[in-house]
Amino acid sequence: MTISPQSQWIRLIQIFSAKLVLEVFGAGGAIWGFSEAVTLRTPHTVWFWRPCAAIVGTIFFVRWILQIQDYMSENGMEKFEMIIEQLKRNGCGFVEDDAEHLSMTEDANHRDENDTLLVV
Repeated sequence: MTISPQSQWIRLIQIFSAKLVLEVFGAGGAIWGFSEAVTLRTPHTVWFWRPCAAIVGTIFFVRWILQIQDYMSENGMEKFEMIIEQLKRNGCGFVEDDAEHLSMTEDANHRDENDTLLVV
């Protein structure tokens, strides 16, 4: 039985959104909460425990990203770069010359007569 690519992406989002909350946020929250429960975290030691919780959360975030990569390769899912290349080749409204206009540094509200709209 073949699973459609759209179903694979939906399943990935279902699995890894739960893992984000439970494993990533839970790991940082566990350090934060446990340090308070055993009275190690006080108003005087927050400076120490805040970075500890953030570091543990960051480690589990990197682990989460690596799990997504493993899941995608095990299930034959294409990488994001390959999907964008496929969209370019199929002419789904994205013109390669317009890539220079897609910059986070540009003012999103600025438009002139040379701007084009993405039509999918």
